[in-house]
Amino acid sequence: MVGQFFPVALIALLGAMLPGPDFAIVTKNTIIHSRKSGYFTSIGVGTAILVHMTYCLLGLAIVISESILLFNAIKFVGATYLIYLGINSLISKQHNKIVPSNCIKIKKDISHLTAFKQGFLCNLLNPKATLFFLSLFTVLIKPNTPITWQMIYAVEIIFTATTWFCLLTNILSHSYIKRLLEKAEKYIAKILGVSLICFGIGLAFIVK
Repeated sequence: MVGQFFPVALIALLGAMLPGPDFAIVTKNTIIHSRKSGYFTSIGVGTAILVHMTYCLLGLAIVISESILLFNAIKFVGATYLIYLGINSLISKQHNKIVPSNCIKIKKDISHLTAFKQGFLCNLLNPKATLFFLSLFTVLIKPNTPITWQMIYAVEIIFTATTWFCLLTNILSHSYIKRLLEKAEKYIAKILGVSLICFGIGLAFIVK
């Protein structure tokens, strides 16, 4: 069982690092809003993974993947939500204010709850995540694996993914990186908005 500990962590890390809706929403909220927004978005993603892990442990992931109706319902709701976030990012105006006394640019932040919900729903409503975690459990975690070890793997996956997105937030919100990205901020918002829309459209056309 110990021998599978690092392969599970590695696959979870690679899955989190792949460009996708989670990557886009964490990046957007960090660059456009703040480091705290990025952290809460990351925690939201991690909490959604906790939900995925829970139903994987209970065996419900197989039910979801085998039910065309349920799978498609999650797929279209998730696609609609991603497209909604993308359109919002495209049409939203930058609300940066310049304080005359010191010429410091102050960004309009989103609430911690909003950032958390965006990360949570972005991951939760992505059926690709369901299929990814189901395949991870069926390939690496066998039916005879003790429930204790299954729970350890689940915690490991949640911790690995959440840590990666928090690290990504830290990198993107570093003062040097922020200075490099500041002039292109509005273009980045548009690019990430288009990316979310594309992910949403791609999600809608997933064939189970």
